[in-house]
Amino acid sequence: MQNGTHLALTCERTGPTTTDTANPPEYEARIDPTRWPDDSLTVANLGHSTLLMNYFGVRIIADPVFSDKIGVALGRWLTLGPRRRMAVPLEPSRIGPLSTVLITHAHLDHLDLPSLRRLPAKAVAVVCHGGADLVKSLGFTDVRELKWGESTAIDGLRVTAFGARHWGRRFPWGKDRGYNSYVLEKDGTRALLACDSAYTSMFLELAPLKLRLAAFSVGGYNPWIDHHANPEEVWAMFQDSGAEYLLPIHWGTFKLSKEPLGEPLRRLADAAGAQRSRIVAAEIGKPWRLPDTQVVSAYWRDSFSDRRAAESAD
Repeated sequence: MQNGTHLALTCERTGPTTTDTANPPEYEARIDPTRWPDDSLTVANLGHSTLLMNYFGVRIIADPVFSDKIGVALGRWLTLGPRRRMAVPLEPSRIGPLSTVLITHAHLDHLDLPSLRRLPAKAVAVVCHGGADLVKSLGFTDVRELKWGESTAIDGLRVTAFGARHWGRRFPWGKDRGYNSYVLEKDGTRALLACDSAYTSMFLELAPLKLRLAAFSVGGYNPWIDHHANPEEVWAMFQDSGAEYLLPIHWGTFKLSKEPLGEPLRRLADAAGAQRSRIVAAEIGKPWRLPDTQVVSAYWRDSFSDRRAAESAD
């Protein structure tokens, strides 16, 4: 399939969600979002691109996918598509209260209707332009569409839509529903949730924001490099963004492309080299808390200056 079609056909499911793989017992012990502090940023990768956050008291879930099998639904019980390779580390019933649901784009492995049905519909849903009808159909009453550059506020959290290099049709024959990265800001702390993206220099625009954290998709690049950056390109975009820490997503959960499931993280670590300690939350189901002290290395400042100079020369 061309133009990333395989990813647009990967996550519609109906019926109860189960998994063939039992949740490892340590998941239950180490993930308790109700105990995460409200005076910091705590985040856990729940698999694929699903992030659960306590952002200084605002509880967020991004691109929630809890389904055991993703693909095209044929009737109520039959789904054609890949099965989850790693168990869901936290069931929706144990997530606790939610303020916000963020949807980066309408591809079926990011906007999963069965998973959204399992979340409280009173949460504010932020979606890209053209995606509101899908979420409203599930009972969500406060659904906010954002175009690039537009912002909204939720309980003191500012959410601003930013770009990426991707595509936004849910099905190849459907309408374009857009695609968003999001810049999050509260209490002076900024973070980036990047949409799936091929390599682009647009994240250079964010460097002046002094982002503490940036989440980038690192898998799905073989052969879909026109829409998903490879790990070396992700490291370059992360450096462009000026963020302090990189949180890799879109890996290790569903087999959606040809590269081995473990390859993206290995290549990302190799690309980071001596800076690999800046890659965080690289274990699915393990919470990570943002350090209180901001440490911005001369390495990325020099790299950013070099890249800005190159951009100006072009």
